[in-house]
Amino acid sequence: MRDKIDAAMASLPPGLAGIGRRREARADSLLFQQDEPAASCFYVESGEIAMRRISRGGSEIEIARAGPGEWCGEVILFAGNSYPAQAVATRDSRVVEFRRADILGKAEPEVSAFFLSLLARKCLKLNGRIEQLTIMDSRERLARYVLGLCPGRASACSGGGGPCSIPLPKKKREIAAELGMTPETLSRALRQMQDEGYIRIDGPRIEVPSCDRLLELVENPGE
Repeated sequence: MRDKIDAAMASLPPGLAGIGRRREARADSLLFQQDEPAASCFYVESGEIAMRRISRGGSEIEIARAGPGEWCGEVILFAGNSYPAQAVATRDSRVVEFRRADILGKAEPEVSAFFLSLLARKCLKLNGRIEQLTIMDSRERLARYVLGLCPGRASACSGGGGPCSIPLPKKKREIAAELGMTPETLSRALRQMQDEGYIRIDGPRIEVPSCDRLLELVENPGE
C-alpha cells in the first residue's frame, strides 16, 4: 500500500507536488466544516475521509468517502467559495493539504488539466452515488454493499454458488450513513434480507449462503 501511495504522489504534476503539506487527522476529527470558507483540498494518503451534508433539520447524509489515493474538497477550486459538506475522518488518517491560493497561483497548464480530469472522474462517481440514493431501495443498496465486500469480487469473481462469510468492516451506524439510510432502516433491511434467506447475521459477520442469489437481487430488484 505504501508503494501505491508513493506512486500516486509521484504522478502529480511537478508544479503541484511541491506545495502540499502533510497533516494527521485523528478518527472523528473534522478536516473542514460545511459552509465554512473553502481554503484547501486534500489528498488522502492513509485512512478514510467521509463527506457528509447536514440538512437544516439537523439530519445527516453521507455523500461520498475518500480512501487512500483519493481526493476530497477539490471541487472548491473551480466552483463556490464555501464547502458544500463537512469532511470527517472515520479513522486515524494522514492527508496532504493543498491550499486553494497556492493551486490557483500556479500557471502551469498541466496543473489545470490534472484537476479537470480529477473532477470529471468524480462527477462519474457521484452520478452513481445519486442513482444509489434516489433509485435503489434500501434492500438493493444493502445487497450491492455486501457484494462489494466479497473478497473474491476484487479478482473478477462473478458471484458463486457456495456460501461466503464476510466480516463487517465498520460499525453499522457508519454503514447506514454510507448507504444513505438511518440506522433503523438498515436494521430493517438486514432483518428482511435475513428472513428472505439472502443473508444471515452472525455477530460482526454476514453469512451469504449464495452470492449468485444475492447478485440476482441486485440485477432484478423487483422480482
